[in-house]
Amino acid sequence: MSKLTLEALSGPLDGAALTLEAETEWSKAGQGSLSFPWDEELGAPQARFRPTQDGWSLEGVKSPHGTYRLNREERVAAPTSLAADDVLKASNTWLLVQKIE
Repeated sequence: MSKLTLEALSGPLDGAALTLEAETEWSKAGQGSLSFPWDEELGAPQARFRPTQDGWSLEGVKSPHGTYRLNREERVAAPTSLAADDVLKASNTWLLVQKIE
């Protein structure tokens, strides 16, 4: 089973490790591990994390502020392969890709 470990870099969960094992939405709504209701500008959903044959991907969905991979200076819209140390930003929420297993 593939796992993706993220670290929250902002908000009340700052410093928390979040481990994903299945497709997960990054959103301001819902009950999942990537639900950030305090970020009012985050989409519902903002983006989707999915396991792939080669690791994990992130796909942004239509949202007013977009989803970004800052270390590569790119906006993420289509499914994009993730790598360790990627810094992801959506609205006021930042995530660091710690580990892909």
